[in-house]
Amino acid sequence: MRGIHVGLGGRARSWIPVCERRPEVEMIAYVEPVADNRRAAQEQHSLPEEQLFVSIEDALKAVGDEADFVLDTTPPAAHETIATQSFAAGLHVIQEKPMSVDFPSARRMVAAAEAAGKTFMVTQNYRFAPVPRTTRRLVEEGSIGAVQTVDMGFYRAWATRPGTHYTSMPYPLVTDMGIHHFDLLRYVLGADPMRVRCTTWNPPWGWHRGDAAHNLTIEFEGGVIAIHHANGASVGKQSPWHGDLRLEGPEGSLTWEENAIYRTHHPVGGEASREELPLDEVATGQDGLLAVFVEALLAGREPECSGQDNLKSLAIVFAAIQSATEGRPVEIAELFAD
Repeated sequence: MRGIHVGLGGRARSWIPVCERRPEVEMIAYVEPVADNRRAAQEQHSLPEEQLFVSIEDALKAVGDEADFVLDTTPPAAHETIATQSFAAGLHVIQEKPMSVDFPSARRMVAAAEAAGKTFMVTQNYRFAPVPRTTRRLVEEGSIGAVQTVDMGFYRAWATRPGTHYTSMPYPLVTDMGIHHFDLLRYVLGADPMRVRCTTWNPPWGWHRGDAAHNLTIEFEGGVIAIHHANGASVGKQSPWHGDLRLEGPEGSLTWEENAIYRTHHPVGGEASREELPLDEVATGQDGLLAVFVEALLAGREPECSGQDNLKSLAIVFAAIQSATEGRPVEIAELFAD
């Protein structure tokens, strides 16, 4: 599989060795409009000069006929342009999260992929780790019975570098970190959201211009109620990046405690039990994501985290913002109404 890598800023460059480790993948072009980023990527990873381009248009003209897919690691505001150009050129796309800065744009990208008959995957890397993947299996196996209530918390001194877009954008935690956790909730529950109610605020000592703390209630299909509470300006006990999760069912709870899962049962009138559960061995992070993408292309099937599926995670983000703005619960179906 031959690819074009678009976007070579900071974190984007971490994908270069990931692609090099995958034997089925050969990157044949790299695109970056900012000269300093382009030069840094070239020096850090010894990229050939002839493979470097300033625009995706230039790369497509030069090697578009030889490529199979585009790896899009540009900022979210550029995603729709990159995706639609790639699909129009007959290429599949694997794209960094979040899919878009607005929901209509995300829907247009998914529609463009479907119209072109191309694979579109979003890199929801947090679910590609032993704790969430083991939890998904335990829920499917009925380890605590049918899950009914969920509590997820996230407290970190987040986005502390002055002058970044995280410190100035509205609803930064919901928009950027939230998509990770909302996708995790969908993943471990194996269920989709129905409605969202959200309240946001800023702690008085915070450093974000937009609200960086929130409380969300998410109602999932099957009557499952999930609470997501967070503070991105926390100066107290810090949560793991994947958050602290508690799932409750009739047979007890599953809890995430740092990088471990515990099953606890306190039956009324019975003997209490608590045990740490072994974690499944899984392909993690970006390597796991790329493996799923390549395998889906070779098998001709829809990948996990497809654009179509990821719309349901992204919908929680925009329903939460709408709820916070309008002061009412928002039905997920409202975002999909034509």
